[in-house]
Amino acid sequence: MQVQTISKDGVKNVNLNRRKAIHERCLNCCGWHNGEVAKCTFKECPLYQFRTGNGKQNAKDRSKAIKAFCLWCMNNQVGEIRQCPSFSCALFAFQKRGFVKAISTPCFAENNRIEAVL
Repeated sequence: MQVQTISKDGVKNVNLNRRKAIHERCLNCCGWHNGEVAKCTFKECPLYQFRTGNGKQNAKDRSKAIKAFCLWCMNNQVGEIRQCPSFSCALFAFQKRGFVKAISTPCFAENNRIEAVL
């Protein structure tokens, strides 16, 4: 699927499937450093086990992880997912904009803290 997404050099058109879209999103999160994706320590992220694209991966589990990430990104507000404005997100095309059932995911808001390191 041809998707327009953010890259290190700006917006680009890429051909993505779910596996590549997850990796692209993880690259975005890590500042486009491929080595940092592999070293990621945020195990609470729904995309964590799929970040490198290696190993056995079930397509249905990848789809569930994308839905869970979108729900987390929208602060567990299911109605907001349908109104997501992030057209340049690599996962945008795969989020199934019509889903309305709540997905059972742990609440990341409680565990997600930003700490300044000086």
